[in-house]
Amino acid sequence: MADWKPRCVASTSPPANKSPEQKQISDGSASFFKSAEWTPDGTTLLTDSADHHIRTFILPPDLLEEESVHHISPYSTLPSAEPTYSTAVYPFYSLQDPSTTLFLSSVRDHPIRLASALAPSNLASYSLVHPTTEAYITPHSMIYPSTMGGTHFLTGSDSLICLFDISRTGSDGPVSRMPTIPSKRKQIVGGGVGMKGIVSALAVNPAGDGILAAGTFTRHIGLYSSNGSGELIGTFSIAKTEANRDIGGRGITQLVWSPCGRYLYVAERKSDGVLVYDIRVTGQMLGYLRGRKAFTNQRMKVDVVPAGADGSHEVWAGGTDGFMRVWKDPIYAAGGQDPDWEWKVHDDAVTSTVFHPTGNVVATCSGQRHFANDDQEQAVRADNSLKVWSMPFSVEAEDQELYSDGSPQHNGGEVT
Repeated sequence: MADWKPRCVASTSPPANKSPEQKQISDGSASFFKSAEWTPDGTTLLTDSADHHIRTFILPPDLLEEESVHHISPYSTLPSAEPTYSTAVYPFYSLQDPSTTLFLSSVRDHPIRLASALAPSNLASYSLVHPTTEAYITPHSMIYPSTMGGTHFLTGSDSLICLFDISRTGSDGPVSRMPTIPSKRKQIVGGGVGMKGIVSALAVNPAGDGILAAGTFTRHIGLYSSNGSGELIGTFSIAKTEANRDIGGRGITQLVWSPCGRYLYVAERKSDGVLVYDIRVTGQMLGYLRGRKAFTNQRMKVDVVPAGADGSHEVWAGGTDGFMRVWKDPIYAAGGQDPDWEWKVHDDAVTSTVFHPTGNVVATCSGQRHFANDDQEQAVRADNSLKVWSMPFSVEAEDQELYSDGSPQHNGGEVT
């Protein structure tokens, strides 16, 4: 293992003379960071917190040039009265063009909203209502795939996947509804294939064949053609496997495709690992990654990172113990695979580990709800922060070409 260690280059941890807003997002458990994601151009981080606020952080252009840690604070804040279940950033987001700095969010008991990352205001809304009760349906998962040209987005809710046209706002609703369970008519004639439960994760294959993977809290995965608007290819359960006995799992929270589009990574709540499936053979588990330490009901976001032109890649994930871990080339080992690296990056649960789209930088955020009966030591150690790290390329980092700060280059690109 390389001796080089990650270097923190930016953090929300405030200086001694912190302002009330800085104090609000760094102290206590009421506003801990639930998730973070990069915008496609790598300039901005979008976060969701337990105080129901979505915040954007625009990173300084000299992020890797300074030796000191940059203190970062929100550029804009979008408050909500209810929790946010899911967010999705416009796939062609560019800070150079403010008209593209858009994101979607699904808020409990409200329409889906489209907002600007630069100003806390709603630009449009999209209704998803129950056909009989007329109550709002809140998507638990949502994606805005580039494969659709930025004109459509997909949502996942209770046994339902919906396709929306971004130009059809207001009460028009989705352009198509695809139940994940067959209708009673189809069941009668023997068409009983499907999966029941809240669609908690969505991911479109990046390799260009347009396969949508949908996962549920009931631990099923469905594959759909034509970016999710086509036919059902197949469904399978992830419950009864060798990995289930080793790492557990109580419901899918995230699906991530490998860069080549052949493999699907499955993250669950209450799990010590990540499952690896070969999608060329629907439902065949290739292996699993263990030692993740995510035995919690919180969503703990992982990332799959390209590591070479030959299709090799790595899986990055955080745990409830404050460590960030890396599994190198996970498709080449059958059965359970232990992490190749681990670093202590927070003093609390690491709720997101997300790699910069083009450079050797990773963002992490942390926090969890601490209750009144927690002991004083735990309360003191509560860590609610967003951090950005300059990272090594791989386990063989000492063999890579280095930047001026001594960090290995990743994927041939610097942060811009």
